[in-house]
Amino acid sequence: MKKIVYSLMTCLTLLFALQACSPDDYSLGKKDVTSEDLVEGIAFTITHDQSNPNIVYLESKMPDNYQVLWNHPQGRSQGKKVTLKFPFAGTYQVQMGVETRGGVVYGDYVDFTIDDFCADFVSDPLWETLTGGVGHSKTWYLDLDENAVCRYFVGPLYFYGTADNWNTVTLGQTVEGDSWSWGADWAGNGSWLFGSTGAIDFGSMTFSLEGGANIIVDDKAHNRVMNGTFQMDTDNHTMKLTDAEILHDPGRDAIVTQWGNITILALDENHMQLAVLRDNDPNEGPCLLSYNFISEDYKNNWTPDNAGTTDVFPSLAEDWRDYVEPKTSKQMTFKFAEEDWFDIMNLDGTNKGLTGSYTANDAISDIRLEFNRNDNTYKYTAGSGDVVSGTYTLSDDGVYTFSDGIIAENLSSDGTFQMKANADNTLRIMQVVLDDYTGGIKDLWLGSEMKDDQGNRIQYMGYHLVPVVAGAGDVKRYTGILQFFDTDWVFQTSENVFITGDGSYTFTINGSSDKPYGIFLDVAKIFKDNVNVDLIITSIKADGKDVPFDDTVIDRGVGDDPGTARRYILNPWGATAADAPNYVFTSSLEVTIKVVMDSGSNVMNPEATE
Repeated sequence: MKKIVYSLMTCLTLLFALQACSPDDYSLGKKDVTSEDLVEGIAFTITHDQSNPNIVYLESKMPDNYQVLWNHPQGRSQGKKVTLKFPFAGTYQVQMGVETRGGVVYGDYVDFTIDDFCADFVSDPLWETLTGGVGHSKTWYLDLDENAVCRYFVGPLYFYGTADNWNTVTLGQTVEGDSWSWGADWAGNGSWLFGSTGAIDFGSMTFSLEGGANIIVDDKAHNRVMNGTFQMDTDNHTMKLTDAEILHDPGRDAIVTQWGNITILALDENHMQLAVLRDNDPNEGPCLLSYNFISEDYKNNWTPDNAGTTDVFPSLAEDWRDYVEPKTSKQMTFKFAEEDWFDIMNLDGTNKGLTGSYTANDAISDIRLEFNRNDNTYKYTAGSGDVVSGTYTLSDDGVYTFSDGIIAENLSSDGTFQMKANADNTLRIMQVVLDDYTGGIKDLWLGSEMKDDQGNRIQYMGYHLVPVVAGAGDVKRYTGILQFFDTDWVFQTSENVFITGDGSYTFTINGSSDKPYGIFLDVAKIFKDNVNVDLIITSIKADGKDVPFDDTVIDRGVGDDPGTARRYILNPWGATAADAPNYVFTSSLEVTIKVVMDSGSNVMNPEATE
């Protein structure tokens, strides 16, 4: 140990001397730190939180001019200090690395132990979404079967930039760095995407929380079964597999060195995108390879779209025309929605949910499609300002035919997707969505056909349009919902309540429970647009009777999406945990809030402005 201490001190002294003599010399040279120097207690420390030993802190003791890298049970991290949360007891390993003048140097793996189970750390909804919850398991399949059928995604493998993550793919946010995407569709790229492997039964992955966080991978492509464990960091949306790899095509074995280090790009009840870093390809640079999965329930209950047949079309309500061509208005103008502006859609008109993977062109907000029923004329204004006009017809099965077509133009910033009509100048109505608040049309989805190399109609490009009300400004609406869960993690929710500005709003859950555990109220995206918003709780009633509460004690914060404002009324891990008996109800639970769009300061998440 004395030799190690002496070696490290000698290296640090030399480093400081070099910095003092030539602070601007960053040329690579002989490594000034060896792996033997990166030992616990000298180069870094592993400590447990005093109040909760399942929280572990990794902290570098190296000088600040070293870039520190960590390999740990929940993935990879950078930074001088990293905080990890472990729900399950066990022995885990961590490895420290630093970037030196001669390259990256890693020390040996070091063990540390977690003694107890901490239920708080598997309370995030993503744990239940992935596994089915504590004591349960859930099976996932690559979204490609031996019959070359993709049930939800357009292909089993997408490509992303190295800076892409949950924020860019699921939340649709913009980040600095290497951010881009390509959703390779199997119909057009299957001949090369998986090489000689082609479309086969790839097997399954089963994630479970039965006695620990375990995974079984039945990897038929590699003819093996892997029994391992996994850790998930729900804050950073990463996952680390031990003794297992995600399902993938054998042709890419050699170009990924860490199949167990995973970035979670998207995860909901039935769909999942898990990305690994392509870091060892001699012909291509680094990127994220996103393998796309569907749940067992989704796979077993999916109905084929019967590609190439003529009997699968969107099912529209009987009175759809009354909203698309309202009798009270002879003119209708549509523009692109600000969010979810585009999607790939199944033949039956359902969405595949790909919008978050792409960034819209700035000019998309200038596109307009105008209809005049007086003379059945239309006018299409492109993002460039160019205009095309003519006459249109609308068939009884929801197909627009434009006499002079529309202007084809890029919609996504990478040029992947275009606004265009079919070859016969038609667009099909895929969905008509009504506004619960006004009763009028809220969303109009139009689609143009996408075909495979055999000319079979396999899906649609979907264009999400919203009406423009002449003479009125756009009123921003935010969706609020009240959520309740009991000690068995059974959830009950209210209907959506639309927040349009200052005022009082009431949320009601109709149901019953004798074992309340948690209650929270979310208003999506309102905090993102209004950082000084406040949601003041003015009334809580269980079965019509007032429940005592103190608004100042109830947690204010943000939701899983940091743009969502959240009031955690009954927080199992907070100051209101002891209030659970007050929330037993047999018929209804009702919460009324007063919304103040500008309270004068950031009261929901003040740390964000510090």
